[in-house]
Amino acid sequence: MNRQELKPFFQKITEALEQKRLKEVFDGINALLTNLSNWQLNENLSEWEDNYKRMLLYLSEGVNDPEQEKIYTDLLRSVYQLTDQTIAEIKTLERWTYPYELRRSPTFQVSETSEQLIGMTDDWSGKVTLVDLMEDGEEKKKTLQKMEEERGEIEEKLFRKIWLSNLWKEDEQNLWLQALNNKLYPISSQCLIISAITLNLEEIFDERKVQVLLDTCEQEQEELRQRALTGLLLFLRRYDKRLYLYPNINNRLQYLAEQNRFIKDIRYIILQFILSKETEKITRIMTEEIIPGMMKISPKLNNKMRMDELFGETGVDEKNPEWQNILEESGLSSRLQEFSELQLEGADVMLSSFIHLKNFPFFREIHNWFIPFVSDSLTMENLPIPDLLKILLKSNLLCNSDKYSFYFSISQMTDTYREMMSGRFSGDSSAIRELLQEELPDNPSDKIHPVARQYIQDLYRFFKLFPRHNDFDDVFEMQPDFYKIPAIARFISDQESQMIIGEYYFQKNHFTEAAEIFEQALQDNPNNETLLQKKGYCLQMLGKLEEALSVYLKAELLNSNHSWTIKKLAYCYRALKQPREALEYYRKAAALNPNNLSIELHIGHCYLELKDYSEALKCYFKVEYLSDNKEKAWRPIAWCSFLTGKYKEASDYYTKILESNPNAVDYLNAGHTCLAMGKNKEALNLYRRAINAQDDSFEKFLESFTADIPDLLQAGVNRDNIPILLDCLTYGIY
Repeated sequence: MNRQELKPFFQKITEALEQKRLKEVFDGINALLTNLSNWQLNENLSEWEDNYKRMLLYLSEGVNDPEQEKIYTDLLRSVYQLTDQTIAEIKTLERWTYPYELRRSPTFQVSETSEQLIGMTDDWSGKVTLVDLMEDGEEKKKTLQKMEEERGEIEEKLFRKIWLSNLWKEDEQNLWLQALNNKLYPISSQCLIISAITLNLEEIFDERKVQVLLDTCEQEQEELRQRALTGLLLFLRRYDKRLYLYPNINNRLQYLAEQNRFIKDIRYIILQFILSKETEKITRIMTEEIIPGMMKISPKLNNKMRMDELFGETGVDEKNPEWQNILEESGLSSRLQEFSELQLEGADVMLSSFIHLKNFPFFREIHNWFIPFVSDSLTMENLPIPDLLKILLKSNLLCNSDKYSFYFSISQMTDTYREMMSGRFSGDSSAIRELLQEELPDNPSDKIHPVARQYIQDLYRFFKLFPRHNDFDDVFEMQPDFYKIPAIARFISDQESQMIIGEYYFQKNHFTEAAEIFEQALQDNPNNETLLQKKGYCLQMLGKLEEALSVYLKAELLNSNHSWTIKKLAYCYRALKQPREALEYYRKAAALNPNNLSIELHIGHCYLELKDYSEALKCYFKVEYLSDNKEKAWRPIAWCSFLTGKYKEASDYYTKILESNPNAVDYLNAGHTCLAMGKNKEALNLYRRAINAQDDSFEKFLESFTADIPDLLQAGVNRDNIPILLDCLTYGIY
């Protein structure tokens, strides 16, 4: 089979296994093994299929075997493992993707055993202790630099060893657990162990590696714990359907689920993944709106600043009040405020700044995308950069990947440019220092786990920007979302978690997900008015108006005088073309909100749709009389006047509208009024302006005009004249 045939074949075997159709699975594996020369897998296949046949024979003969359930579970677990190994072997043979290419590459293989690699790291830690005792000087610096290079080589091998490994045996599991629990072990190496396990589990199920993650989830070291929690969540999403076969894993998960800290951390990581959905949108807005917008206003801003005065003897501390006005006039002020709030919330607003700084040789090596930024190891003191930037590199404002990008960018600057940067930051930097104060790593009040946020942002960059990222399943695009996974739902099924996660989706306008979570919460609390309102709103925003109406009606039963619910019911009825029912609810809303002009306007619209023009006009005139912004009543008054044959009144209102801020529909309707009054030339001129207002599209104009023909005929326009008038427009006779 070629690759195009293999992919659906793999999927077919996996689906058969999930549905326990083992005969189909065995046949599929047998077909795959004909392409391999692996006697061990063939032997395993024969063994497990024979065992299954014996079990079927006992069952057919009615033999009561008390061990049958255990035997069947063990068999399923073994067949899953056999399937995984067979598919992995085929992918390796086919050089399926980057990981499988490397599995076949002799130059990428790690000759050292796991025990040897751990021993090398232990030796390195011992040497560092001795070097620390040396006197400060050039020799010590050279020794430390050499040791950093040695550490980098060891960590690269360590990552490859785990990432491309097959199933672990018990002794290997214990070795890596000891390394993770060794306080003398470099934290960067330990972090790479966790990330390598996470990446490995994305390709193949390995119970022993999962046990290592579970153990690390109980560590006190946050760098390791948060990475392990993230890896565990990704594992549970990928392999949820087979977890029932692994009681040891389920027991550990149940134990962790009873720990409040674990639940809160899992919840926070899920929120960070939800927030990552905003990253692409944020980056697009930054690159397409904010940066181009700043470029456009910069000349104007420079003129307003009057640089000669700004750096003169006077006015140094005085800010120009016109600066903010320029931002507000450009429309950027609200965007910048939005971005500031998103950053405080933990959103990834930095990607656009660093997306083009991932081309350094450092980022060609896969393990470097997962390594924590260790500033001391990079000997930053050798770079003449201001202390403030060094603080920035140590802060939590940037994720590890972006810190490396920033560092390498600084290190490649010319001395002149670096001096200029130092000059800029050596002045008044109190605002930046204040910004960093809350983000310093040792800030004990920090409760939002910056480690988790930084790590998820590191993962985002890897899965989006790594040169071979298309060879990996993007964990940020995978479905379903975490809350839909039974193995994860057990951690967030409590009311507090449901409300927090549901509200997060709701605030970010992910209405499909929010509606599903609110529905889950309503199962336990069906009479919660707020949940019903929010679910109804989600359905409304998704365009599911009939479903939204049904939910709003349930909310009304709980509180018949809630103004918000009443107005939403009115809106849904009107949007569903049921103006009589909408009018009933708008009247009720008006009783609850006297002199609310918006509601009065909607009441007028309902009368208009019911063709009760006199009542509609009463509402519109009331809005015009009471409103400070009378223009919003002019259009419906003008159109109602036209429909009721009051052409002079309609013409007067359209004259006022066309003098303010007219659109294509205003020109069209004003033209209709002139046509009804027999002013054909004026009508044709207005129709031409309507066409101009629609990008000179006669087709768009014709569509709108045709829809209004019944109203024109009602106004007494001769049907035979209509095509002639349209030809006048196409000939340019007007």
